[in-house]
Amino acid sequence: MNPTERTAVELAIRYERSQGRTVSYVGEGWPEGLIGEVREWVEGRHPGARSFTCDLVSREPDGSIARLIEVKGKRGRGSSVPITDRQRKAMLDLGPDWWLYVALDCETTPVLVVVREPSRLPWKLITPARELPEGRFRGVGDEGEWGTMPADVLAAGEQVDVPS
Repeated sequence: MNPTERTAVELAIRYERSQGRTVSYVGEGWPEGLIGEVREWVEGRHPGARSFTCDLVSREPDGSIARLIEVKGKRGRGSSVPITDRQRKAMLDLGPDWWLYVALDCETTPVLVVVREPSRLPWKLITPARELPEGRFRGVGDEGEWGTMPADVLAAGEQVDVPS
């Protein structure tokens, strides 16, 4: 994880904890048992959903799953906020249960913007998915990339206070 991503994830975790929720970071692997629990939760709320990729699983104080969160960090505000095809699929499949947290200005004074239902943002295809021979598995590096601008994230989301 690079320093910008680390700052973004740390901000998101601090924010979630300040709201009384507990958080599991799954961006580099799922703790044993959690993926099955999330899969069951997703299937119960969104029958037919096939993707639930995220960076954080947030729980209410009673232990129930509150939201699945994708975290993005930007050093500034000049370039788009990217998501992969897989992340876009989860966003579309899960609607209000898939949240986007974007940390802007990570190299100076970071701010966290929380977006519920980020599918309403103006996403544009930046890089199409690679064409693959029949039968070849599509890896992360083969996925397409979509982007939306930080100004759109700020307009649709809520800039939140994150305790130190």
